[in-house]
Amino acid sequence: MSRGLQVRRVLTMTPLARQHEHRLSGRIMRKTRPIPWAAFDRSRYPAPALALACDAQSKLALGEYGAVDLFAHLASAMTLNGVPFDLVAETARVPSDEIRHADFALRMAKLLANRDVTLNVDSDRLRRRWKKDVALEDLDMLVLEVAAISETLSCALLSACLERATDATARALFAAIVADEVHHARLGWYYLAWRAPQWTRADRQRAADHAGTLIVTTERRFWRGRDAAASSRKAARALGVLESAGQRAAVHAVMEDEIVPALDSLGLGASHAWRIRERGAPRG
Repeated sequence: MSRGLQVRRVLTMTPLARQHEHRLSGRIMRKTRPIPWAAFDRSRYPAPALALACDAQSKLALGEYGAVDLFAHLASAMTLNGVPFDLVAETARVPSDEIRHADFALRMAKLLANRDVTLNVDSDRLRRRWKKDVALEDLDMLVLEVAAISETLSCALLSACLERATDATARALFAAIVADEVHHARLGWYYLAWRAPQWTRADRQRAADHAGTLIVTTERRFWRGRDAAASSRKAARALGVLESAGQRAAVHAVMEDEIVPALDSLGLGASHAWRIRERGAPRG
């Protein structure tokens, strides 16, 4: 016997609900500025800087491409769990943003390399994530990790790249992506603001344990950036390449100023996990 689901039109009590209503009425349209692809002149940059920037853009494209599948499944899981319409609508919009970001990054990588760049996507790994139905409790953990913590970190790191970039093409690319990532990160926190009041003590403990596991390893995971030799450091920076020191600073700031306080406000005790976090470069 199939299990039914009764769905009513319900919105959250967050600012996302107002944004959703405005979007339905046509009062909100995200405006994007064109990226000046033709303005890019790779002859201005030394080969080592171009190589670092190409690697960064390729990795960015790969991550954004994988996020298309991830957020498509999150949107599906939300509909199957009767999540409020504004959260479903915003989540359903994310895959189109992510494939656009992947397109931008791959196009930039081609300009940097002066040749086509190919992404190696582990499609089997993507499929393994969705071998079973996602219950609401599992959805909480996915949103906590992917839409709240990871997207907020991503926004901070890409913002740091934007701060460094002086090349017109690279700067426009980072600005376009950051403008979307801000909304993706807010989505996760809006979801948690809706769900947290419904949690049982066991639900909250489960979320706290998962958040703690992620927080303890965050600084170490992002310890190494892309460090250029002294001779190409200025050029790499102009292309938005984020060096190790800058990456650590960006991660530390967003964890202390945004992520940890937000998790604490949900009763997840993130400050303790942050105090005992793993530090220094990863082993191996």
